[in-house]
Amino acid sequence: MSRPPGWVLPPVWSVPREWPGERVFILCGGESIRAQRKLIPKLKGRFIAIKEGVLLRPDADVLFLGGEKTPEIALPLIPRFRGTYMVVRGKSDPELPTTVKRITRTKDHTHLCELPTHVCGYDSGTSAINLAYHFAGPTEIVLLGYDMTGGRWFTGEWPHPMPHIPTQHFARHMVPLAELAADAKAKGVRIVNCSPISRVTAFERQPLEAFL
Repeated sequence: MSRPPGWVLPPVWSVPREWPGERVFILCGGESIRAQRKLIPKLKGRFIAIKEGVLLRPDADVLFLGGEKTPEIALPLIPRFRGTYMVVRGKSDPELPTTVKRITRTKDHTHLCELPTHVCGYDSGTSAINLAYHFAGPTEIVLLGYDMTGGRWFTGEWPHPMPHIPTQHFARHMVPLAELAADAKAKGVRIVNCSPISRVTAFERQPLEAFL
């Protein structure tokens, strides 16, 4: 879309280290969340909700607007959010509220970026891992809906321009994950994938019940 005259891209935000050592849950879009929805309100910790994840935890600490078609998807979701930070990855947009913080993406997707203005990751879930690292440092990061299988948990109840993600997208997204997992471990970060149907094998797997 064309940007209005005089509109300036917001400056890049530096993520504050506000949750040192606290457990962080990341709500991704994978369909496995359908079987976990009743447990999610019972979880205690910090939360990063990726776009539609805010429907499950409106009180999430962060609404992360990663990925494409951000204004189209995010604008109906923003009124649901009751948390602290709304963060967009990459280019912002004049349609988004001025309270949205902007971060950018590094070119190295095999390491957690140490610059608090940048995140790694081809996909929103991986970028959210880096975002959690900025907020919490060495800690425990728990992934929900990190499936890489194509379906979305909210299909049929909330509109999305791409209900099913092409397989080739996931193939690209998963390439750096083994190296990223090793880097995270070296930095003192435990990443746990609680997505029961996930194709991702790079991270430790646990049932979500282990974190209740």
